[in-house]
Amino acid sequence: MNYDIKDKTILVTGANRGIGKAIVESFIEHGAAKVYAAVRQLNSVSSLVEQYGLRVVPIQVDLGDPQSIVAAAQTAPDVQVVINNAGVFQAGTPLAENAIAALEFQMNINVYGLIYMAQAFAPILKANGGGVFAQINSSCKCS
Repeated sequence: MNYDIKDKTILVTGANRGIGKAIVESFIEHGAAKVYAAVRQLNSVSSLVEQYGLRVVPIQVDLGDPQSIVAAAQTAPDVQVVINNAGVFQAGTPLAENAIAALEFQMNINVYGLIYMAQAFAPILKANGGGVFAQINSSCKCS
């Protein structure tokens, strides 16, 4: 199945490094009209803005903060593609002192964050004639 991203407006979470940054760059290079670079710290995508200008729009999103997701959806009502790429991983063992806290942290971002993103952006995608909501699951060692 092919999906043409030419002239589409896209939002990518975790856009400041790794897979997310590569996705932003690839979408711009393949003709996306605009990419919302959704990150916790807006200045973390300044190099993308410098490189691509107004085609990259920084937007604050913290998947652990449902209100930031709602605010992002209100800021980006023109989105046609959402790539939920941001995620966290904390290595540990069930007997570690922080086992429950680490699991709660990961669930809050990787599971509940996904649900909040889908709830916030599905109505926008529908209103814009349908689109794509893609979840990327990879892991990084985050603290």
